[in-house]
Amino acid sequence: MNWETKRKLVYALGAITAVLAVSVFFLRSVIFPAPTCFDTNQNGYELGVDCGGVCSLKCREEVNPLTVVWSKAVPSGRGLYDFVGMIRNTNIDNASRELGYTFTAYNEEGVVVSVFSGSTTAPLDGMFPIITQNILLEKAPSKVALTLVDGSHYKVIESPSAPTIRILERRYEAGQTPRVYTTLMNTKRLEITNLPVRIVLFDQDDNAYAVGQTIIPTLTKEGVKELIFTWNEPLLVAPTRIGVYPIFNPFEATSF
Repeated sequence: MNWETKRKLVYALGAITAVLAVSVFFLRSVIFPAPTCFDTNQNGYELGVDCGGVCSLKCREEVNPLTVVWSKAVPSGRGLYDFVGMIRNTNIDNASRELGYTFTAYNEEGVVVSVFSGSTTAPLDGMFPIITQNILLEKAPSKVALTLVDGSHYKVIESPSAPTIRILERRYEAGQTPRVYTTLMNTKRLEITNLPVRIVLFDQDDNAYAVGQTIIPTLTKEGVKELIFTWNEPLLVAPTRIGVYPIFNPFEATSF
């Protein structure tokens, strides 16, 4: 191979190398894609596969499981019962978009007499009840079990030190149609829509014996709303404690 041929070969290899370098530069995002939270690989600043770190999806090990503290049936009328269970949620900065639940009632022989399933929102950092009302049964169930099916958890704005919904009043009025009056205040500059509010009445032994629930269609920014809960029959005792539980959806807290 003479010098002229060698020189042409060197120039050709240089040109090919330059073309390859330019191609790699412009196609680098295709050849070496940046890590994302949807590429089914653990990369970038993720703690797991497409979860944790910069991803909105939380890894399972970052989530505290919700627990059932207690569940029971309370009479609400002739042959009617309300199922209620108290849930503890210790998560402060993550939530699932839907919490599934199932109430299962058993008779004294351990036979299932009623099953009811549904879904709800789980407010952050605290206790809240799940309530299903007006279940028709021949007799009071011996036991009511509550099971939870939680979905994937995602990042949300951390639970504020001051509550989003403040309870200003809780007042019981006895009579043929017992009533509970409660007043709620939205403490944030954030309009809240379709806000479920649940109440549980407790006796002197701190046992739940009556429940109620409603939905506030709109609670304006820093607005105040009075609610009245009623029962069709007189209650045996006045409540020692009235639990009022606004079920605030943490995904609505886009900003405070």
